[in-house]
Amino acid sequence: METRHCEGCGQELGVFDMGYDVCMECTKARHRAVINRKCSCGSKKRPSEIHKAYSRTWISCLRCLGQIKQLS
Repeated sequence: METRHCEGCGQELGVFDMGYDVCMECTKARHRAVINRKCSCGSKKRPSEIHKAYSRTWISCLRCLGQIKQLS
């Protein structure tokens, strides 16, 4: 059987996470990011590449999909 890994943190998905692409911890982190409108992962954050839309530039977190830093 093939092991699947979480898209957010990269850890192996458990038995209760089957059928999903992220683990429960990353799901909770994504919910917090939606409520707070920014990354709340602390030391667990995983920066992605720079995103750009019109004149706005930012770095987002791969774990919670929230904004880590506004560049312009």
